[in-house]
Amino acid sequence: MMNNLPPFYVIAVNYHAGSYLPDFIASLAPLPFLKRLIIVNHSPEESLAALTAPFPLQVINQKNAGYGAGLNRGLREVGEKNAVALLCNPDLVLATPAKVAEALAYLSAHPRVGCLIPSSVTFEGQSILACREFYNWKTLLASRIGFFRRFFAGPYREHLLLDAPGDRPLEVDWGYGAAMFYRVAAFWGAPAFDERFFLYMEEVDLCYRLWQAGLAVVSYPEVLFRHHSQRDSQRRWRFLRYHLVSLGKFIWKYRGLPQRQPLEPAKTPESNASSN
Repeated sequence: MMNNLPPFYVIAVNYHAGSYLPDFIASLAPLPFLKRLIIVNHSPEESLAALTAPFPLQVINQKNAGYGAGLNRGLREVGEKNAVALLCNPDLVLATPAKVAEALAYLSAHPRVGCLIPSSVTFEGQSILACREFYNWKTLLASRIGFFRRFFAGPYREHLLLDAPGDRPLEVDWGYGAAMFYRVAAFWGAPAFDERFFLYMEEVDLCYRLWQAGLAVVSYPEVLFRHHSQRDSQRRWRFLRYHLVSLGKFIWKYRGLPQRQPLEPAKTPESNASSN
């Protein structure tokens, strides 16, 4: 199966998280098909020169222009249109390396899937709800202000996909930007991420644009990451400000909170002939 896998890259954006990188790299070591780990370092004062890996490793130092901008920079190093890139934070540990080849094979077998969202848990074992429905005004209020969850409990539960099957691939609206298996061809020749979103909402925007382009976003629970989740936007004012500013930009960009329509079935030569 490995001979038929697409070229595979990992792109991580580092911002004062260098202490996590050795464990992250060690968790990727069992992947013999990994072509290169690209680390875009947004904290150049944090030297990564001592890092070693059993696979090609590239470090790019640049001014911090935001998470999406860092991923865009890393994607420019991928010269193969048929590649898949794991776009991620560095504070992860891949818990199921044996399942990554299956995820890549799934993308090869499903060309209308633009992105796979793996499952995540904290290091304490708490599940991280990695996939969501697109926001509407009720679920947005419930997500940001706990008071509203009593009034919008049903819509909020649907937003979190709490009743969706969690044991098989499932189409979802958008997924957690800390780890995404991204089909590089999806926006080949153009930035994958809108760099107006400095931090937060960039993955929501990417997933909505994938749906607009006719490509699905799929939850893929077989691949599991352990994540040192910080939840900074709920604990630190600076990150909450980033979140609110990005949310405002998202609403302005789409003149509201966009929703998706299901993809139409893929047309085959037979269906084209019958419609003529």
